[in-house]
Amino acid sequence: MPPSAAMNAPEPAVDRAAEPENFTRKKVEGRPDLTIVGDAVYDAKAFRSEHPGGEHFVSLFGGRDATEAFMEYHRRAWPKQRMDKFLVGSLDASEEPKQMDEQYLKLCAEVNKLVPLGGFAPWSYWLKAALIMGTAVSLEGYQLLHGKSMLMSTLLGVTFAWIGLNIQHDANHGALSRNPSVNLLMGLTQDWIGGNMILWLQEHVVMHHLHTNDVDDDPDQKAHGMLRLKPTDGWMPLHLLQHVYILPGEAMYAFKLLFLDVLELLKWEWEGEKISKLAGHLFLPSLALKLAFWARFVVVPLYLQPTMWCAACIAATVMTGSFYLAFFFFISHNFEGVASVGPDGSLPRSATFMQRQVETSSNVAGAGLAVLNGGLNYQIEHHLFPRLHHGYYATIAPAVRKVVEGMGYKYIHFPTIGDNLGSMFRHVYTMGHTKLAVKADYRTGAKTGARATNAASAAAAAAFPLTRARCGDRTRDTSHRRGDGESWHRL
Repeated sequence: MPPSAAMNAPEPAVDRAAEPENFTRKKVEGRPDLTIVGDAVYDAKAFRSEHPGGEHFVSLFGGRDATEAFMEYHRRAWPKQRMDKFLVGSLDASEEPKQMDEQYLKLCAEVNKLVPLGGFAPWSYWLKAALIMGTAVSLEGYQLLHGKSMLMSTLLGVTFAWIGLNIQHDANHGALSRNPSVNLLMGLTQDWIGGNMILWLQEHVVMHHLHTNDVDDDPDQKAHGMLRLKPTDGWMPLHLLQHVYILPGEAMYAFKLLFLDVLELLKWEWEGEKISKLAGHLFLPSLALKLAFWARFVVVPLYLQPTMWCAACIAATVMTGSFYLAFFFFISHNFEGVASVGPDGSLPRSATFMQRQVETSSNVAGAGLAVLNGGLNYQIEHHLFPRLHHGYYATIAPAVRKVVEGMGYKYIHFPTIGDNLGSMFRHVYTMGHTKLAVKADYRTGAKTGARATNAASAAAAAAFPLTRARCGDRTRDTSHRRGDGESWHRL
């Protein structure tokens, strides 16, 4: 049964006049019409039509805990009194409710003072967006009329990446406009470049942003045996060469995007994590848009120019776009000293929201690269404030750094792409040459298997000479000590 049909099946009636019910998390998981915030359970199906940011955001959290999602996307505390009319019960006493991060909310209040327009896109942004979209349509249209060119196909791939970084990314985080229809329309540019909006929202908003570098729950850390990215991953002999094939692999990811993602869509899931049935109304439009992309970008060009050259140019576009996107996202979450979250990780899941976001991400370069890459070289600021337009990240970064370092958290900012890339290579090399899973005690810093890891780190440092990362205005090695006294090994 397609998810749209499944969602049309009647849910158990919610009687708000009755005594509030206690819900376990497992029970809520079986009820896509409900969502958890803090220690309360709400009627998501009733609320979504009144959500100012659009129905689909609420729909994706049907059957889930939306506590931290609300906090990071609204930059304020939950309006409990205003939401009482949607209250259907409480989280069972046997369950541990997620807490709002009060220090993070204080930082939000400071950041909100620094940004105009509620943090949404300034008028100048729309000129950039129009230029990028116009370039993409022109390059694609010219080749459709005059035949494929490898140079133009490669440039089109870069332009597709810029659409992904500068347009769809902000739109699908709700950061472009107060008007949800504008965000929805611009978010569909993800489908224009060959992706899929609903799969991106599931992977990025529901999973990655809330569980960054989680050893179990972050889909971006699941390489299915091809890579060993964190100490808890199993080791295989091919990982000895992962520092060699990581960059070509980023380009090859294009073919998963182009052909295999439709299987995830048909299963209505991402990396085994089911998309909420409450969002089932998006299934058929999403499938139609995927088929439309294939027709526009693959079938029609090959019909007009049925040659291997045409096929190679199509591949060049998607591989260039894939490489550009994957390159910058990968180096921002995989570097020396990066935190992993969860059992046997360097951070427990009970760590504050702010710490989990800051210590699993890094920044690189400055405002110039932010113009090209939609501000996503400021991954720390982006992970803290995803619904803030990317044009403000460079502005707020000094204030964020001051607060973060004042709390003793690591704030890693690489001066150049080369510095960040070198740190990524050393991290990947170390992980590939460490056969033992490294289990970290967060309180003491003691590590099982640390001797093997340190030997691999030394080899990595020799293979890829050390660079330095800027933490605020200071420049220091990425293995600096944390504010809580734990010494960070080069992992």
